[in-house]
Amino acid sequence: MRIAVLEDDPDQQAFIAACLAPDGHRLEALERAADLRRGMQLESFDLLILDWQLPDASGLEVLEQLRHGQGWMQPVLFITARHQVGDVVMALEAGADDFLHKPLDPDELRARVKALGRRLSLSPPSGMLELGRYRLCRARREALIDGDAVTLTEREYQLVNLFLTHPGELLSRKLLMELVWGLSGDVQTRTLDTHISRLRRKLGLDGRHGLRLRSIYQYGYRLEEAGAMASA
Repeated sequence: MRIAVLEDDPDQQAFIAACLAPDGHRLEALERAADLRRGMQLESFDLLILDWQLPDASGLEVLEQLRHGQGWMQPVLFITARHQVGDVVMALEAGADDFLHKPLDPDELRARVKALGRRLSLSPPSGMLELGRYRLCRARREALIDGDAVTLTEREYQLVNLFLTHPGELLSRKLLMELVWGLSGDVQTRTLDTHISRLRRKLGLDGRHGLRLRSIYQYGYRLEEAGAMASA
């Protein structure tokens, strides 16, 4: 696998590289969140090993941007010297696939990376996301229903990417406004509601194709299976 290691401690970078060397992975050692952003523009990675504390951001901030801002689907293994149970919960809720405490055990690190690799082999290619009758082509930034392309604006694409990446999750208005428009969630505007209305109409997200984009009063939106609302 091609693995990005975002860790600002050179000794930890060298240790991780030595642990994973027997398995033939290709590692890219990065020290700052900005380095990861630049690296992802130049090449693709199969797995990210992410440290909690970084010079220019927290690991949680990097993870939130990857999952919600960029729709990055590849596995993320979080590593940290923090040992509070709440930290594990925060990392997993933010989108981490696995979590390891420092000091790292070489055998456990190798086993976790192998397990994430097996999971990756069962996943669809990151360039195409499928959910029911819907497909999202990230290369062309378009949605398809039963193979028929639907033209979307950039903001509409970003929204549907978030919903299809996180089916069944309640996404708050605040989060959507911050990630898609870069605005504080406290800003009073009907822009989000207007875009959601257009998405429902363009993509038939009223249940007719198996998915419904449901409004949660005074909080946000959730993409769910058409039968979920009736059975809830």
